[in-house]
Amino acid sequence: MTNKQEIKCPHCHEWTLWRGHIDDRCLYCGEFLEVENFTKSVETKIQREVKKEADFLFVREEDSPFVKKLKTRLRPIRTAFYYAQIGFVVFISALLWLIGILSA
Repeated sequence: MTNKQEIKCPHCHEWTLWRGHIDDRCLYCGEFLEVENFTKSVETKIQREVKKEADFLFVREEDSPFVKKLKTRLRPIRTAFYYAQIGFVVFISALLWLIGILSA
């Protein structure tokens, strides 16, 4: 079930159906009904893709088969190392908190 409403188009100022989606268009002029939200979502999607492609372990088409296999094998190791660092910081923080409580 979709939620259908009517809103006034910011471009042609006619009342048109709006389902609440970012990519809804006016029935009369064909323009986007929520231009700001649509452009913001497109920009965040592009930024996410650029950040993903800038990663050192991103597998590219021009990589050799050895490099592709190496990158796919190193990704889980990097993730495990990242969580190990977080666990170490949590452990040290808890240890310092416990020492502070016991010494007081």
